[in-house]
Amino acid sequence: MTQISHPYSFKRDKHLKSRKAIGALFQHGCEVRSNPVRLIYTTEQSASFSYQVCFAAPKKIHHFAVDRNRNKRLMHEAFRLNHNILTEALADCPVKLQFMFVAQNSSKMTFDEMEGRIKQILARLAERVKKEMI
Repeated sequence: MTQISHPYSFKRDKHLKSRKAIGALFQHGCEVRSNPVRLIYTTEQSASFSYQVCFAAPKKIHHFAVDRNRNKRLMHEAFRLNHNILTEALADCPVKLQFMFVAQNSSKMTFDEMEGRIKQILARLAERVKKEMI
């Protein structure tokens, strides 16, 4: 049986889970903002383009678990549907990206609003990484 790769899939190897890597993001990472979403990222040289991503909603801002989970779910789905913006722009760059989306506002957003913010952030991230690589 052959595996079919779907264009909107978000495989497990793309998830950022390492405590060390997440800690390094906060210590050495750069950021891109599109209120109320913030992206923290680090880059390193690699043989080919790859990335790992995680999503966060802090307890200090989102007091209820329901709100945290909803915002993380919205960010995750918006990224899953639009990660091609990043992969197409950086396909020829030999870089490994590790980044985290952080929800900064406790107000409820619709999926369309969240998707717009994620698209803006991904486009800005692609521009910045290309500039760094030149």
